[in-house]
Amino acid sequence: MVIACFLLITIYFYRQTGETSKRNAIERNVDHHHRDTNINYWTQLSDLSITRYTAGWKDFVEKERRKPLPTWQDPYGIVFVAGNDDTLKRTMGTIRLLQLTHHCTLPIEIWHMEHEADTAATFQEEISSFRDVRLRDLSDLGLVKSISRRRNLGKQFQVKAAAIINSRFQHVLFLDSDNIPTRDPSFLFATPEYKHKGAIFWPDFWKTASENKIFRLLEISSENVWEQESGQILIDKERHWIPLQLAWYMQYYHELYFKLLNGDKDTFQYAWRALDAPFHRIQTFLAMAGLLVDDRFCGHSMVQYMDGGDDTPLFIHANLMKQMPRHVFNGRPWHWIKRHRGDRSSVILPQFYMAMNNTLGCMDFPLQKDLDDFDQLLPHFQKAYFESGGIGGYNTYIES
Repeated sequence: MVIACFLLITIYFYRQTGETSKRNAIERNVDHHHRDTNINYWTQLSDLSITRYTAGWKDFVEKERRKPLPTWQDPYGIVFVAGNDDTLKRTMGTIRLLQLTHHCTLPIEIWHMEHEADTAATFQEEISSFRDVRLRDLSDLGLVKSISRRRNLGKQFQVKAAAIINSRFQHVLFLDSDNIPTRDPSFLFATPEYKHKGAIFWPDFWKTASENKIFRLLEISSENVWEQESGQILIDKERHWIPLQLAWYMQYYHELYFKLLNGDKDTFQYAWRALDAPFHRIQTFLAMAGLLVDDRFCGHSMVQYMDGGDDTPLFIHANLMKQMPRHVFNGRPWHWIKRHRGDRSSVILPQFYMAMNNTLGCMDFPLQKDLDDFDQLLPHFQKAYFESGGIGGYNTYIES
């Protein structure tokens, strides 16, 4: 009897220790800004509201399941969302790099909102000069998921799923307009991970706070997992049509879901999790690319990789670079890559800070000291990018 009691106490102790360790691992890497901004909203969400919201997305999914699958005109392609002058110029530069330097032959679609039609039309002649690149309007009433109104949101992140759904491709690589592949990404569709799961998602710097009501609303466990960075997404629409619809649903009702999931990025991962759909999560943790400013590393681009031990970056997501003044770069914005070198269960949160008298937004892994030479890892990349018309710093061209 004594031995049995001892075993029960031991099991309870280890379970409690495991739960505490899990909570600590999550807490150490939570995006505190997002939590602090929305914690009051999470707290005031009543049980009745959660029940109603849960019933809403489940009802939507059941209705979508009863609809026939569409057919797709082309098997593979790349999808961008770009409609204003700045995003279209960045997209043009990336397309030139893809086609002229990387020799990528995938067809491409660029989707824009209805209110951006006039601006997008000014790029039509340039777009026509590319191989198999089409400009498309999300307000077209013949689309599967047409979007015809802006709904008073500054950045139109809620259109990502709609662009993927409405594209003519079955297999889609979605890219943000400021996300630059370092080589032809066509090989991704042939990787074992994609063939097995039909979806590949890349990690972000943070984990979702355990007190976030999204777990109850979607009826999923608060796993100790990294959030998703949606600057690049790979999806087989035929295999994942219903999870993709749920991601669209969460993006369309962004007034609720963006307060829980910090924008569109995790609507994909959480839609897949809510429906228990398979996906491959890249395990190689992301890095930062940037330069030294006042003798401190100033990261301005997220760096994503593939699994398998290849240290060569695959995507350079220049999300902060476009907000920096041109003269800081002096024609060469990527000097160094900084990676987290320790155990991922430790504190690895990036630190965001302002440099140059609060005029320059930067990110850093302050506990990490080692820097890798960008040009050694990616020789000729940034020269080719800017020669292709790439944009850096306040929407101005940089001469190489």
